[in-house]
Amino acid sequence: MKQYETVIVSPPNLGEADLEALVTGVQTELAERFGGANIVVTRWGKKTLAYPIKKFTEGYYVLYEYESETEDCVAKVEARLRINENVMRYMTIRRDEERKSEARMKERYAKRKKHATDEGDSELYGDDFEMEE
Repeated sequence: MKQYETVIVSPPNLGEADLEALVTGVQTELAERFGGANIVVTRWGKKTLAYPIKKFTEGYYVLYEYESETEDCVAKVEARLRINENVMRYMTIRRDEERKSEARMKERYAKRKKHATDEGDSELYGDDFEMEE
């Protein structure tokens, strides 16, 4: 299964009931209509935007983490978000590809460090230097 994250930004003047309806609506559509599984919803709350969007300087952020086997799941979810007037912005990323690239970077780093210590260039990395996990 492919792992995805979708973040949506809603207007700050959205009522609590409307926000709850939006969050649960997207969650049920992900699960029932678009084949999403293992859905985790995290509400980040009201945050200041980096730049004004539709004349708003704040917005409610909601993060959806989910898995899907279908190829068009993301396209269908984004199509629904695009027409929803309570969604100012959205962004979806594929997490499993990102985790693979992180593992490759750590592997390359370990090889370079091993090679440097074999040749006596340990001062490049330092004896106590470790890559953050």
